[in-house]
Amino acid sequence: MHLRVLRSFVEVVRAGGFSAAAQAVCATQSTVSKAVRGLEEDCGAILLERTPAGVTLTAAGEVTYRRALAMLAEKEAMDAELDDLRNVRRGTLRFGVPPVGSTLLFARQFAQYRRRYPGVRIELREKGCYALEEDVLRGELEMALALLPVSGQFEVSPLCDEPLMALLPQGHPLQGREALCLHDLDGSAFIQFEQGFALNARIRDRCLKQGVRLDETLCSGQIPFIISLVAAGLGVALVPRLMLTEPLPDGVHRALLDDDELRWRAVLAWRKGHSLSPAAAAWLELMHEMPPRISCGRDGGQALMATPDRPSKQDRPDRQVGPGTEGMACCGTAEVTGGRTTSKKVPPAGAGQCCAAGRKDGKNGRKR
Repeated sequence: MHLRVLRSFVEVVRAGGFSAAAQAVCATQSTVSKAVRGLEEDCGAILLERTPAGVTLTAAGEVTYRRALAMLAEKEAMDAELDDLRNVRRGTLRFGVPPVGSTLLFARQFAQYRRRYPGVRIELREKGCYALEEDVLRGELEMALALLPVSGQFEVSPLCDEPLMALLPQGHPLQGREALCLHDLDGSAFIQFEQGFALNARIRDRCLKQGVRLDETLCSGQIPFIISLVAAGLGVALVPRLMLTEPLPDGVHRALLDDDELRWRAVLAWRKGHSLSPAAAAWLELMHEMPPRISCGRDGGQALMATPDRPSKQDRPDRQVGPGTEGMACCGTAEVTGGRTTSKKVPPAGAGQCCAAGRKDGKNGRKR
């Protein structure tokens, strides 16, 4: 039993005849008559009494007519809900954010998203990046912030590329240095992020490759507390530059960690091969329209998403974005396969609203 057959039957009843019903459903009279006869065969009963004056419902026809109206109403309601989803008038955005850095990265964007899509429910989950990745793979979250490199199970869209800053206590031998390398911190007492933070593993892996030993003494998931521990002289810390938004207290000194291989490269990640819901696709588009506000000073930080009035440094043809992000466009996604990241285009938020993709120039490119 097809809905278009029920529609023809309902229109015959409403119009009181086959001719007017045929016009209503844009079909021939014979087609409508055949559809009603087929419906009567399916129901095993006569539904209409046909008279020269028109048609009237039989008892079986009354039941069928009432049920047909309900079924057609449900179909219209379903179509309306699907249309709302397609046009982001309803739905749910399930997004994972880390405990640190989210204010700068997402606060403005969530406010704009709420204004633009008031009918969409936003469900946020706050965890370390490793835990968020697991939630995405399990389907509990649709998208989350992650740090490069990620496994080949994800597709990603670049967000920002930030250097790390070394926080040093008063009296530290390196106090006064503007920049230092990882070897300079060899043997230092080290205050790390708590378990579940992907940055911990990045730092440990880099130390292992460089033969650097850090004495991990304390851990915390809160930047202000980490800074306080440094101020108390309990060790040094490595923190992404964008998270140092407030003036440091007396007794804490900062120096740029000059290491192209150890940076805070943040991306938006979702399951490879998974079609984003309209709500998530709209969020991704908004993030390209409103990239994080990161000042690109001498420390070398940059936002990899760009806007027309403030293009990112990645637009420069002689610029590379470091391991795992080569050739990624500001308004593209990166597909990670076998440890290598390749770029994929994503439709821009609107004509002229995205910057051009930066190209990789192996001869003149400056490695970040």
